[in-house]
Amino acid sequence: MPTTNRVLIIEDVPQVADWLTQRLHEALGQRPVDLACSSAQANNLIKHNHYQLALVDLGLPDGNGVDLLPLIKNQSPQTQCIVTTIFDDAEHLFAALRAGADGYLLKDEEEQAFVAQLGGILQGKPPLSASIARRILEQFRPAPAPPGDALTPREKQLLQLIARGLSVKGAAQELHISPHTAASYLKVVYQKLQVNCRAEAALKALDMGLLGERR
Repeated sequence: MPTTNRVLIIEDVPQVADWLTQRLHEALGQRPVDLACSSAQANNLIKHNHYQLALVDLGLPDGNGVDLLPLIKNQSPQTQCIVTTIFDDAEHLFAALRAGADGYLLKDEEEQAFVAQLGGILQGKPPLSASIARRILEQFRPAPAPPGDALTPREKQLLQLIARGLSVKGAAQELHISPHTAASYLKVVYQKLQVNCRAEAALKALDMGLLGERR
């Protein structure tokens, strides 16, 4: 079956389907469009046609649009499958990407931004709403470091001594620094660990393994 510039729009709300059709023509120019308002209707169209592009809603009356993505890809691997939805949560997003989505656009996005994202297909840019792109990036950011990792070696030494019961003056003597310097270090340690007293600092030191394993 030859590939055409035909587009499939899978959307069960007629007004939204019309809106998507208009935005599609603005972004990519006039081209033939097939409309499917249900999963069953989409299945039938997918079996008998190859599409250049498919805009797929997730919340269909007789199924989840994400289940149509692998069917489209199996029938026509070159078809660009773009999810168009109101769901901006990670669960829907990553389920769609795992199923083969090539883009993910939110239908409540500002009209010009939607058209611009859709038009990026011509330049090989994956259409992603800005909030969706941020959500994807968030998934790959390293988890915040535990508070203890923010302490310098000297601050850890001071915390260890204070947690073992030494006074600021005694800890200063052990570290060969002035009591004033030790007090300044301790203030920074309290700020970094978000504690307000020696007892809370001692518990943090225990959790950090500075006093041996917690029993």
